[in-house]
Amino acid sequence: MTGKIIGLGSYLPDKILTNDDLAGIVETSDEWITERTGIKQRHISDHNTERPSQMVVKAALEAVADAGIDPKDIDLIVSASTTSDVLFPTLSTTIHKALDVSEDCGCFDVNSACPGWVAAFNTAQSFIESGNAKLVLVAGAECTSNYVDWEDRGSCILFGDGAGCAVLQACEGKKNEFLMRSSGKRSGCLFCENARQPYRKDEEGFEGLTHFNMNGREVFKFAVTEVPAIIKDLAARYNFSLDEIDYFILHQANARIIEATAKKLKMPIERFPMNIQYTGNTSSASIPMLLKEMKSDGRLVRGQKLIIASFGAGLTWDANYIIY
Repeated sequence: MTGKIIGLGSYLPDKILTNDDLAGIVETSDEWITERTGIKQRHISDHNTERPSQMVVKAALEAVADAGIDPKDIDLIVSASTTSDVLFPTLSTTIHKALDVSEDCGCFDVNSACPGWVAAFNTAQSFIESGNAKLVLVAGAECTSNYVDWEDRGSCILFGDGAGCAVLQACEGKKNEFLMRSSGKRSGCLFCENARQPYRKDEEGFEGLTHFNMNGREVFKFAVTEVPAIIKDLAARYNFSLDEIDYFILHQANARIIEATAKKLKMPIERFPMNIQYTGNTSSASIPMLLKEMKSDGRLVRGQKLIIASFGAGLTWDANYIIY
């Protein structure tokens, strides 16, 4: 028994912040950002009407419609977010309320930074494999713009906001094949401390949050080393060839990381779809958002073999082999 993706949904805020816009905020340029990241623009939420709890509901509604299911049949909702606008209740219960799901449905959130949606996906698969769920909604939503230091050009150029969801349905098939790894001793290169007064005001009355702290060079070195390695190890463990893979769906953090991964795996870059150029790094929302885009434009079709891989703060990284 395994969980098959039968529906996908996503949401991107209307407001677009281009590289040229950023050049008016910090010392940077479109050329500098594009060369180092591949990003040309990112979507930034309206914090009054496009909070994570609102964006994720819109993505969930689209995923349910795409799946053609009655939301009352959903028996588990697992959400991922590191930047939720509420500490509790969970984003999953927000979706539960908005979709008017049955009270027999369980809800909880996971926090695993950028790999959060993949961690939620693996958790959902475990419920399905054990017979404890048949129809699961897996969600990811981030409003990273709330936590970006807009004076730090090394990090503010990277992130964008958005949400993505998938509906998994139990069906006959081999169990979920995946690897998950972590390295707590390297956590210092990417972290965000919890402020005692997160909405504190400074002397000028500006309300601010704590910011991401990132050593971009170390994160890059980590990603271009560990992501190709875990994909190779996944293929070895589950006895398949990378030549069989139709698409490598990587977390959209940096185009240069994705290009380096393709080169190390000796796979054509065409098998590594990207939308980071106009979304930026949307953290746990990036993979379901990319899957939805690929389904909408016809690139993603039934029977294709996919590698899904993500990496981020923790440091954590993971990879899955699935047949869509």
